[in-house]
Amino acid sequence: MQFYLVRCFDLRTFGDKDTFAIRYEFVTNPFNEHSLVGDTWGKFELLISGVDVCQIMRERSVITYQWNLIYIVEWFSENLIYILGDDPFPLPVEGQHSLELLDNSFISELDNDSDFDEWFDIKQNWEFKHSWFLNRAGSFLPVVLFRRVNDEIEIAWSNGSTYSSHGVSFINPTGVKYISFRKFELIITNFIKDFLGNLMLTSKNKSDAIKFRQKIINLIK
Repeated sequence: MQFYLVRCFDLRTFGDKDTFAIRYEFVTNPFNEHSLVGDTWGKFELLISGVDVCQIMRERSVITYQWNLIYIVEWFSENLIYILGDDPFPLPVEGQHSLELLDNSFISELDNDSDFDEWFDIKQNWEFKHSWFLNRAGSFLPVVLFRRVNDEIEIAWSNGSTYSSHGVSFINPTGVKYISFRKFELIITNFIKDFLGNLMLTSKNKSDAIKFRQKIINLIK
C-alpha cells in the first residue's frame, strides 16, 4: 500500500484524512526563536475519521494546533518501537482500551509505600512510551494514546477537561479508533522523514539540523 504526499491548504499531508492522516507545515515563529527548535514552529493536525483531534476552541475561535513541532517528531521517533510492539499493558487491570486501562490503574491504597511507588513508576513509564502528552513542552497538545492491538494501532483520546482552566476546549474531545498497523507505521515514518527533509531545507541552524536528522534517522531505521 502506498501513501503519497499531497498539498491541501498548504499543509503537507500523509495518509487519508477520512481514516488516518497527519498534516503539517512550518510557519513563521511568532516568538522570533532563532534556535533549531524555533525553526520547527508550525501547524499540525492529527486527522482520524475526518476530524482533527488537536483542534481547539478558545475565545470563540477555532484554532489549529501550533507549536515547535520538533517535540512531536522527537517523541514519535523515540517511541515508535514501543507503539508498534505487542507487549501487553504492564499492570494487572482490565479495560476495553487504553483510556480504561489507565483509569483502572489509579489506586489509592497498596500494602506499603514501596509497592505504590513501583506501581506508579510502571504506569508512568508506559504512559511516557504511549502518549505524547508528557512531551507537550507547554503547548495545548491533547492527551492521545497509541498502542498496538493485534494487527491494528489503537488511538484513544480524552480531553473533556484538558486545559479547561486556560479557557480551552477541544472540538473533538473523546474517541477511540483502530488503524491498520502497517498503515500507521508507514504514515508516521513518512511524516518524520519529510519533516527532516523540510527542516534541512529551511533551517537557519544547519549544523544542529544535521545532528538532529542523524539522531532521528538512527532511531527509526
